[in-house]
Amino acid sequence: MEKKSYYLIILLIAFVICIGVFLYQFNNDVSTFIIINETEVQNNTSFSGLLMDSYSYGVANQTISYQTPNHEIINVTTDNNGEFNVSAVKSGSDEGNCYSNFTFAGNGKYQACSYEGNVSVK
Repeated sequence: MEKKSYYLIILLIAFVICIGVFLYQFNNDVSTFIIINETEVQNNTSFSGLLMDSYSYGVANQTISYQTPNHEIINVTTDNNGEFNVSAVKSGSDEGNCYSNFTFAGNGKYQACSYEGNVSVK
């Protein structure tokens, strides 16, 4: 074989390895984060949020858990765009009317994440 053929074979092998590494990193252990559109909402309205990965794509069909003003833990599933909706209902007292502890538990492909803020109900 000619010297040029060896270089071509080595370049092709390096190219295949690079593509494999890229596909592995793109499809495994991807960081995620939750975005909530509101920090304060009116009683009997709703607000939305978004579960995104580190490539700015919405993460579809995943479970988001959150805590209601009555301290119940509720699960909601993201849609095909990674969006989820929460119906905001004020509890009996005026204090502590906020939705909090928005978390995504993660799975084999996506890392777990949580939203640190609260959404107050007025």
